[in-house]
Amino acid sequence: MRRAMRYAAIWCGATVVAVSVSWFGVRGVLRNEFVDDVNVQPFLAPTIAPPDNSPVPAVTPTPRRTTKRPTNTKTPAPGKPLKVVTVKGGEVTFTLGDEGCRLVSATPAGGFTAKVARAEGWIRVDLVKGEHGTGVFCISHERRTDTWEY
Repeated sequence: MRRAMRYAAIWCGATVVAVSVSWFGVRGVLRNEFVDDVNVQPFLAPTIAPPDNSPVPAVTPTPRRTTKRPTNTKTPAPGKPLKVVTVKGGEVTFTLGDEGCRLVSATPAGGFTAKVARAEGWIRVDLVKGEHGTGVFCISHERRTDTWEY
């Protein structure tokens, strides 16, 4: 029995060492490939307000019975289509047009904060509470939105 335990301990130790060496060799490549190639700079989102004489468009989310979060596309009377994404942390509204995405508003739910970042071709809005939150992406060239919970 003691001999079998010793072999099991040696095997576990060798496995841990092999996995650790592999991870330390691969993580730099993964970081360079997926993180370092994008220069993300935070910015202040412009506020788009309708003229004083025009009504404010009413956007109401519709619940769905799927695992995907509900999104709405509404077209206000004077403007471009609005894409409203409702997630656990609040609501984010974009316009999608020929020139790409534009952030209209980010409304965090109670206790959440909104952080906005953009790079050429996309906008990311994080609705964060503590260490957890949801990232809402608007990808210009694909004219679509996507969410990522963490």
